[in-house]
Amino acid sequence: MRFVDKKVKIGILAILIIVSGFMIYETTNGNLMSYAFDQIHYNYTGYASIPNDTPDGGSLGGTYNIQGKGQKFTFDVRMYDAENYEDPLCYTKDGLKANGTLDTINVNSNTITALLNHNFKKAMFITPFTGHFDMACASWTGYGNFSNNGTNFVGNFKINGVDTDWNGTYKLVPDGNKIDIITSYLWWNPNGPNTNYTQVNKTYYM
Repeated sequence: MRFVDKKVKIGILAILIIVSGFMIYETTNGNLMSYAFDQIHYNYTGYASIPNDTPDGGSLGGTYNIQGKGQKFTFDVRMYDAENYEDPLCYTKDGLKANGTLDTINVNSNTITALLNHNFKKAMFITPFTGHFDMACASWTGYGNFSNNGTNFVGNFKINGVDTDWNGTYKLVPDGNKIDIITSYLWWNPNGPNTNYTQVNKTYYM
């Protein structure tokens, strides 16, 4: 009986050692990946397009830039000559500027490789994370959040303007060389009746 007890104790000890080894490996591996990610500067510039709302209207186009280091990032969007056509309360030549933070991120070797190869788009879609941001443009301010589980990249946003407020959701979908931003939101005049909402479903392109 003592021999059996001894075997059981040795077995339990062996299992504990193996489990502890895996836990230490995963913890160390995760810390190393996070440390490597925090040291990497990333910078991504592309073209953004806003389709026209009416058949006789024109679309707006411009550039966007995302840059950061580790979990902190900034981005800005500038639409060519939009300040000559848009309400100055909604858009000026300074464009849209935002600051963001990745609250959680599951960094893996594919993330690091993609960033080192300057493939920000790939890194963005293959890495699970959550985060939030604040933004401002002309006379309005806004904020939002986002999450990517490796399959769906979705988020919510709220914009507070002088004459117009917006509140809705968005989804980022890779589409060849571009990214589709599929939005669904409400807009309304904050100075008017609260029931006067307009529903919009619209896709933007990056």
